[in-house]
Amino acid sequence: MTPARTTRRGFIALAAVTAVGVTASCAPGGAPAPRDPAPSALERRQVWAHMVPQGLPLAADPDVHYGSERPLSLAPAGTGYERLLAGQLTQARAAGLTGMQILLLDGVNSGTDFVADWMSAADPSWQNSSSAGFSVAPCLQVSSLRRATSMVEQYAAAAAEHPSAARSGDALVVWVYNARSLSPGDWNTLRGTLHDRGTDVFLVAELKTQASQHGDTLDTSLVDPYAGSFDALWLFEDKETEVLHDVVSWAAAHDLPFAGGSLPGYDRQTARGGYVDARGTELWRRHLESQLAAHPAWLTAVTWNDAVEHTSVQPTTDWGRTRADLLAHHSAVFRGAAQEDSEARAYASSPQYLLAGRELLVEGLVINHGHTAVRVRTRVTSAAGRTLAEAVSEPVAAGGVTAAVVERTLDLRGGEHVVAVVDLLDEKGARTAGVRGAPVVVYDEADPAVPSPDRRRYYSLGSHETTDFSGVARLERGEGPGPSGMHVTTTRAVRSVELLHNTWPAGLALDATGVGYEDPPGSIVGGQEVSTVPGGFTIARVVTHEGRIAYSAPVHHGASGG
Repeated sequence: MTPARTTRRGFIALAAVTAVGVTASCAPGGAPAPRDPAPSALERRQVWAHMVPQGLPLAADPDVHYGSERPLSLAPAGTGYERLLAGQLTQARAAGLTGMQILLLDGVNSGTDFVADWMSAADPSWQNSSSAGFSVAPCLQVSSLRRATSMVEQYAAAAAEHPSAARSGDALVVWVYNARSLSPGDWNTLRGTLHDRGTDVFLVAELKTQASQHGDTLDTSLVDPYAGSFDALWLFEDKETEVLHDVVSWAAAHDLPFAGGSLPGYDRQTARGGYVDARGTELWRRHLESQLAAHPAWLTAVTWNDAVEHTSVQPTTDWGRTRADLLAHHSAVFRGAAQEDSEARAYASSPQYLLAGRELLVEGLVINHGHTAVRVRTRVTSAAGRTLAEAVSEPVAAGGVTAAVVERTLDLRGGEHVVAVVDLLDEKGARTAGVRGAPVVVYDEADPAVPSPDRRRYYSLGSHETTDFSGVARLERGEGPGPSGMHVTTTRAVRSVELLHNTWPAGLALDATGVGYEDPPGSIVGGQEVSTVPGGFTIARVVTHEGRIAYSAPVHHGASGG
C-alpha cells in the first residue's frame, strides 16, 4: 500500500523535537488526510548543501592529494574526528546552511555512514527550544530497490535517537540523487514498504535532467513519469540558468515544491572532464539570485565540499571564504534573517594563470553589510605596481552585492605576473577597505609548463582573511635552476604552508613552520592525473591558524626549467 502524503504541500523540514507539520484529519480507513496549510506553515526556509564524503578525508593523509584546492578544515593527522566534524559544522553554519544532505552510495555505504556522525555533532544545536537547529539527512545514489529500502531503514533506526534528523511532519526527509536510476514503481514500492514497516519518508528527488545533453532545454519526457513519486524536487544541473524557469514551472504544474540547487562552477581536472567556468563568482551569484527569484521552498548548494569536481562552497585554500560568504548573504536574505557581520568586505577573484595573448578576467566583489553605499574598484597591476587596466562599479547600497570586472586582453609575456587589487570607495571616493589578490602567472602559449587540461581556474581572497606574506614567511630558492631545493619558512607555526608548482601540490605541511619542495604527485584526489615539468612557476601559500591567507610572489624557472 502506498501511504497518503501529508507533507508535500507543507514541505517543512524540522527536527523531531520542534517539527511543525501539516494539520490532518482522519480519512476513511484511518489514514491521515492532507489539508492545505496556511502560508505561515512554510516559515522554516532551510538552506541545504549536498556533501560528498567519499574519498575526502578531513585530516592530512600522505596518500591523498587535492591539487591546489583543499578544505580549510584540513588539520594535522591525529586531530580527533569529533573535533574535525565540529569544525565543519561551524563552517557550514557560518555559511548560512541550516542543513546538510550527505551522499551515500548503495553497495558502498550503509544508511548511517557519515550521517550518524553529523547527527551526533548537530544534535546540541536543537537544545535551544526558541530556534531550530541544524538538520541532517542522507542523499541516496542507488540502483537497487532492495538496497535503497535497506539503507533508509538503517538510517531511520539511527534517526530515531537524534533530534537533528531532518523531518517534514512525521516523515523523515531523504534526498535522492539521480532518482531516474530506479523506476517510478520502484519508488512507490519503497515508500509503501517503509510505511507498512512504520517509517514514512519525505523524498526530495534530483531527476538528472541533463539539459546540457538535450540542447540546454528540459526534456520533460524524461521526468514526467516521476512526477507522482516524490514530495519535492531539487536540481543538480550545469545548465541551471538555461532551464531553471522550465524546471520550476514543471514542478509547480505537478504540485512539487522546488528545493533549489545552485552550482558555483564545475571543473573535473581530467582530459575529458566536464567544465563550467565559474567566471570569478559570477556564476555562483547568478545562480543564487535566480534561485531566490524562483521563490523556492528551500535553497540548496551543490556542493559543500566536492574537491574532485571543484564545486565546493566550503572554505578552501583556493577560494578562501568567498563562496561561503556569498552563500551566507543570500541565505540570510532568503530566510529573512539578520546578516552576521556589519561591514563592507572586498574580495579579489583572479585566474591562477594566464596564457599570453588570451583574455584576462579578474573580479572585484563587495558584500556590503555596512551602513552606507560603496563602490568597488578593480585594478590589474604589474608586479611593479603599474596599473594595466581598471574597472569601477556603480554604487551599491547597504545590504547589496556588486562586482567590478576587468575582462580584456593585455600586452603580457610569459614569465611575468600580474595582480588584482580591489578597493572599496566611499561616496567621496576615499578608500575604506581593500584586498590584494593572488598572483596571476603568465605562460607563453607553447610553454610545456602550462597546466593540462588548460582551463581557467581561480584563487580568491577576502579583505578580512588576508595577510602579507613577508610578515609571516620567507621563500628561498634552491641552488639549481629549477624548483628542487626550494623551501618556505614561517615565523611561527601555521595551519598550513605549501608550495604550488604550475598550480600542482609540491609540498605541504600542517601546523608547522616550514616545508620544502617535493615533486608533484602523479595524480590528485578523484583519479585526476598530474603532469608537469620543472619549468614554469612556483608559488608559496600560507594559511595561519587565524585563517589568514598569504601568497608569495611567484618564482619563474623558465620554459625549460633552466
